Amino acid sequence: MRVVNIGGPITLGVIGAILYFALTNVIEGVDTQMIGLILMVAAVLWLVLGLVANRPRTAVTSERTHVEGTGGAAGGKSVEREVRRDEV
Repeated sequence: MRVVNIGGPITLGVIGAILYFALTNVIEGVDTQMIGLILMVAAVLWLVLGLVANRPRTAVTSERTHVEGTGGAAGGKSVEREVRRDEV
């Protein structure tokens, strides 16, 4: 089972939100709102990519076999087999 670490994206998003919403003109010549917006977008991308990359992946193979019996039209049996493999 894989664990998704969401602490980094949340921290980056909080720092970006502080720069975007709370601080204005703290450093002369630096647009803190643009930096905050960039950090928030980066946090969302990081979180989404982390969740997609760590989703559970399984492969399912189904196989059906029908064997005709010698006892007439009602004779015969079906065999089903399903195999699941977790890809790590």
